[in-house]
Amino acid sequence: MSSIKRLAIGLTTTLIVVIVGLFIFLSSNLGSLIVDAVESFGPKVTQSSVKLSSADIAITGEGELKGLVVGNPKGYKSDNAFELGAIKMVIDTDSLTSDVIRIKSILIESPKLSYEPSGDAGSNLQQLVKNVQQFAGNKNSGEKSSGPKKEAKLIIDLLSIRDGEVSVTTPLSDTPLSTALPNIEIKDIGKKSGGSSASDVVELVMKKVSAAATNVGNLSVDELKTKLKAQVGDKLKEVQGQIKAPAGLEGKTGEIGDKLKSIFN
Repeated sequence: MSSIKRLAIGLTTTLIVVIVGLFIFLSSNLGSLIVDAVESFGPKVTQSSVKLSSADIAITGEGELKGLVVGNPKGYKSDNAFELGAIKMVIDTDSLTSDVIRIKSILIESPKLSYEPSGDAGSNLQQLVKNVQQFAGNKNSGEKSSGPKKEAKLIIDLLSIRDGEVSVTTPLSDTPLSTALPNIEIKDIGKKSGGSSASDVVELVMKKVSAAATNVGNLSVDELKTKLKAQVGDKLKEVQGQIKAPAGLEGKTGEIGDKLKSIFN
């Protein structure tokens, strides 16, 4: 074997080792990069706190995010709007170097949502949707004023949300009403448009989740009213006997309680 051939083989082998080593290094450190990106980018989009415990991405493109928590906007009672147990995804690794990144599947398992209506201001989830829309609007305006910018787009073949739970916070009790969140499936996100921006994807998912939570899952209006009446009754029992009835109303606290509970009939 000539020295040139040996040199070529040696260089090729060295190059392969370097590439494989670099790929392994990047994949092993990608988790911390994702955590940093989510926690720095997320609050700008939602205008609330965003925390992510961990992210693990394998060389094959399979990955899992754990402990994603999205806080509530200002002015709402509960601390968090979302607590996502696990997010599993499969990424098309061949698309990572292109302008359009393809995600084959995203599965969000057992998310916990806090739904808090607030009169004319809308619910906490509706406010989060507005915040995302505002971010997207400001971002698009900035791009137009500063010229076109090349941005990676996303195509998601299937996004699924399963076994979720909604807690409805009411002003009548510190104990929220809990019910199941209907399973959600969204197919071919960004496919028709050649890719969607990350904020557009967040907005789409937020709208779907907000609509499902607004319907209070599988809890019917009659069931909700029954639970609310029970909460009122429990609160009245707590205060009955602890306050002195005004003159002329002695012995009528039960009747007054029935009147208040009838509001939900």
